[in-house]
Amino acid sequence: MSIVKKDIPTITVDVPVQVPQAEKQSTIQAEWVLHDWDEYRKINDETQKGTKTDEDLLADLKGLGGIKGEDGNDLPFDDELVQWAMQKTYIRRPLILSWFAAQEGRSQAAAKN
Repeated sequence: MSIVKKDIPTITVDVPVQVPQAEKQSTIQAEWVLHDWDEYRKINDETQKGTKTDEDLLADLKGLGGIKGEDGNDLPFDDELVQWAMQKTYIRRPLILSWFAAQEGRSQAAAKN
């Protein structure tokens, strides 16, 4: 199998989330902007140095799915949903790790606790 030389602007990755008190792991989906190698290395270096924060990476988040309200309906992707998710420690870390997985073309972020 071969690949086609073309730019891919975004990728959607599965984000494993272990909700406290839930028996099974859940999965949400995050759509991220993809960067070319030089930009990825720059962002990665800035993240490691602490000059770029988790919140800075959110500029690349173009969609967040798989989160339902208490009424069982899917919640729309908006700033309020993103801010809520970033305040939940059990979502924040896997969501941010999914940015790195997305840049590497993986369809699922590695679950690391």
